[in-house]
Amino acid sequence: MPTRYSHSVRTSASVEAVWEALQQPDVWASVAGVDDTSNHRNLNGRLSGFDFSTSIAGMTYRGSARVSEAVPGRSMTLSIRSNELIGTIQVAFDDTDEGTDLDVSMQISPNGLVGAMVFPAVSSALRTGFPESVERLAASLD
Repeated sequence: MPTRYSHSVRTSASVEAVWEALQQPDVWASVAGVDDTSNHRNLNGRLSGFDFSTSIAGMTYRGSARVSEAVPGRSMTLSIRSNELIGTIQVAFDDTDEGTDLDVSMQISPNGLVGAMVFPAVSSALRTGFPESVERLAASLD
């Protein structure tokens, strides 16, 4: 069964600046708590995917992310996959008088037997760290 995390925050950055920032894999890394990104892929000047690695609860996980949906100036969604987890990360954003509202969500499920075994530790880390990572994203955009 998928587990979902979400957090909303406002940044002083414009919608255009948010959209441009989301074309950078390192911006997504900060949202997902990823330690490293590599093999960045672009199509027509837009991010299309990248590989990642992260350490959670003493284990290093490697996987890939691909843009599964993108509405310029409105939202962007990544589909993520590793041997242990599958899921999505979405950043939806809306222009306000004070800047841009960001609604960030992540939905993950265990993938396979090993995924089922490590899922409680991963889920616990995300439950406590996800809101802070979204706040860091907003601060990096200001």
